[in-house]
Amino acid sequence: MKVKAFLLGVLALAGVFVGFDLQNSHGTSFAAKKAANYDESVTLPMAKYPETGKHIKDAIAAGHSAVCTIDRGGAADRRKESLKGYPTKPGYDRDEFPMAMCKEGGKGADIRYITPADNRGAGSYIGNHVENYPDGTKVLISVK
Repeated sequence: MKVKAFLLGVLALAGVFVGFDLQNSHGTSFAAKKAANYDESVTLPMAKYPETGKHIKDAIAAGHSAVCTIDRGGAADRRKESLKGYPTKPGYDRDEFPMAMCKEGGKGADIRYITPADNRGAGSYIGNHVENYPDGTKVLISVK
């Protein structure tokens, strides 16, 4: 196993010099991940979660970070801070991006009213994909 890791490292380094790049099992380029400064990625399916997907795309386009640094311990405080001034609305959830589980979330997060099924489904989808990542993991959130 150490030999395989060493060989992959040599090949990746060689790729930098000859202009090719290795990819991980998700098709993400190792060099692209390093350049973008993230460790993992999650792609939310827009067809399944259209409201949340549009919210994430709009928030990123408006300048919010697409990279989420996981920090579960501070989520409750960040959620409270981000939702200040946004009253509950019957029939809707208050969706926040960046999410409260991200260090980048909290005060100044983009808030949008979204139907509960879409919001909770998307939250579950992302949560399931990051549940085994430790705090401090930088996750690129995208929508496709």
